[in-house]
Amino acid sequence: MTNEEYHRRSQASSREAHRAVFDEYFNYVYTIVFNRLRSCASREDIEECVCDVFAEFYRCYDYSKAPDGDISGFIGVVARRMASARYRKNSAGAETVPLEDEACKVSDPAADTENEVEGKELRRIILDSIAALGEPDSTIILMKYYYGRSAKEIAGAVSLTPENVRVRSGRAVKKLGDILKKAGISL
Repeated sequence: MTNEEYHRRSQASSREAHRAVFDEYFNYVYTIVFNRLRSCASREDIEECVCDVFAEFYRCYDYSKAPDGDISGFIGVVARRMASARYRKNSAGAETVPLEDEACKVSDPAADTENEVEGKELRRIILDSIAALGEPDSTIILMKYYYGRSAKEIAGAVSLTPENVRVRSGRAVKKLGDILKKAGISL
């Protein structure tokens, strides 16, 4: 969800805007909080922290001060900070036991879940940005960089000459770079 989408929804109904943010970012926030608190908090504590993250987001997020683009960065920072604060609070009185043997460590296949969610979010933003280029530029970019097609193959698919495909491709890449830069993504 972009800053402008959130602003439009909040003008219509703040409850609807809050619900949309919750629906879109719940899994993202839960993953961040769970990864930080899984060793020192109960399930209820984790869920309470997730709710606190959204409450803090609704309280602190200011459309007028936020940069244009996606709000996932802001909500991710709030989630990390609140989870870290809860971790420090829960771990303050806990006694730590050092592991003597590396074999005692339990490997967790979901350890990279946070990075995976962030990667999916980044891919979604990039694909949305490519779609915003419009036709035939979005088709040219996808066929060239995703499917690895040549200018001649793309030309047949979009009814242009190979030279036109190369020129449009260069211009589309520049436009895509500008769109991504506005979204806060640098390549």
